[in-house]
Amino acid sequence: MRRIIVPSLVVTLFCLGTTPLCGQAPAPRLAAFTLQCVVPTTPGYHTRATLIGTFTLQHRTIWTVASCVDGRSPSPWPAFDASDGAVETVELIVVTALEDAQQQLVAYNYCSTYGQNGFFAFRCMADTQQGGEVTVLVSIAP
Repeated sequence: MRRIIVPSLVVTLFCLGTTPLCGQAPAPRLAAFTLQCVVPTTPGYHTRATLIGTFTLQHRTIWTVASCVDGRSPSPWPAFDASDGAVETVELIVVTALEDAQQQLVAYNYCSTYGQNGFFAFRCMADTQQGGEVTVLVSIAP
């Protein structure tokens, strides 16, 4: 039963099976993601990164964009359903930047990765001497 309240009107719907008004929600699928910009050890420097991801599943392709600055990404990650099917490919592109206190670019790097089983972790560094490191974790349940 679903109740819809409209100003000065209350309608009660009895749902039998799946109809346009009473659909069945897909079963959620366990997935974990993290994009972490590691704070550089050099005082006044900052790590900034942008991630672009393409998740190709058996029945659906999902794209996402995330970013971080000196910490974990607050960006929302995509939701996956059991009905999406098997993970076929995961493609990620990360651009990592090391900036000074005036937000001037000191160093940057472009990293990309490709996977087929829905799980991997990697790092991308803007500069091996001064920092600007980003860590990425992707885990999608089979």
